[in-house]
Amino acid sequence: MKHLLTTLAIGASLGLAAQNANVVNAYNYMKDGDLAKAAEYIDPATTDPKTSVSEKTWRYRGDIYRMIALGEDAALKEKFPEALDRAAESYMKANELDAKGAYKRENAQALLAIQGASLNAGNDAFTAKDYDRAIARYARSEQIAKSFGQVDTNAVFNSALAYEAKGDATMAIQRYREAVAIGYAKPEVFRYISSLQNKAGDREGAIATTKEGLARYPNEKDLMLDLITLLLAADRSDEAETWVKTALDKDPGSAVLWSVLGGLYDKKANEAKEEAPMLEWYGKAEEAYKKSIELDAKFFDAYFNIGVLYNNRAAYEYEKCNKLKSDTEYTKCKTGADAIYLKAVPYFEQAHALNPGDVQTIQQLMKLYAKTNDQAKYQAMKDKLAKVQ
Repeated sequence: MKHLLTTLAIGASLGLAAQNANVVNAYNYMKDGDLAKAAEYIDPATTDPKTSVSEKTWRYRGDIYRMIALGEDAALKEKFPEALDRAAESYMKANELDAKGAYKRENAQALLAIQGASLNAGNDAFTAKDYDRAIARYARSEQIAKSFGQVDTNAVFNSALAYEAKGDATMAIQRYREAVAIGYAKPEVFRYISSLQNKAGDREGAIATTKEGLARYPNEKDLMLDLITLLLAADRSDEAETWVKTALDKDPGSAVLWSVLGGLYDKKANEAKEEAPMLEWYGKAEEAYKKSIELDAKFFDAYFNIGVLYNNRAAYEYEKCNKLKSDTEYTKCKTGADAIYLKAVPYFEQAHALNPGDVQTIQQLMKLYAKTNDQAKYQAMKDKLAKVQ
């Protein structure tokens, strides 16, 4: 029995010595620059019951794989594609085992380098449209930051971008929300969330998110424009008008906002039940569109919309004319309606000059030239219409 126990003890001692030798050999190969051989020796030591609980074993392993991952040897990197992850895991394990904290500073410096490399690797993968790999790299960067009790806000935000690019809207929204919660203080995060919600059919959610963003960034013009667009799509015109005026208070020189306001007034005119308020809203719409053109002489929408306004205004007058019994009164009424209708000509012509391929503008000009019996211009528009349709 004594002989047996002695034999077992010797065997255990030899096994430990062998694993310690692996650690020493790994270190020596690492110092000699043979990292592949160093990796070959260090990995078995991490699974042995004795050497696997040694801080040194994991620190050496971290050093070996860090040098592989951050080195210039492409063939070596290809041989060990998970080197960055193995290095990170090794240093974190070394920190756990380093009860006295003798190497925590060195390990922390190494981990910071790996964290930066993970983030950059994620960005490279994103650029290459390998979104799953990008997400994994960002996750590693986050994990390392957490090991220091910190938060990698860039990794969280970039992860959200990767999920969105991948087409996973649910995870993208979740990650964007996490970015907001941890202080990624940029207004575009709310815009991205809102856009994803709107694309998914959750317009009310998109409106709520945009308002949430505006509560934090009350002067953010893009958020205001987003909200106005969403409210208009939801047919919440009165609320949209309020926000347009709020936005104009902050940015009175916005041609887009004046044009949108003109459209809201135009809508009120078309919905009016009585002539007096209808004419008042038409007048306000005309002023707003002209203000838009004054601010931006190349803004197509304002030219086109004021042309449509004159069409609508004239259409109302033509309806009145058709109810008249007297030829004299009808002629007088129609002359006035024609004058309103023809006000649209220069605006549609300018709209066409800005966007020659717009079909609706060409069609409107054809009607107007037919009205004025300008056969040459009518034929020119007809020929253009045949080309663009």
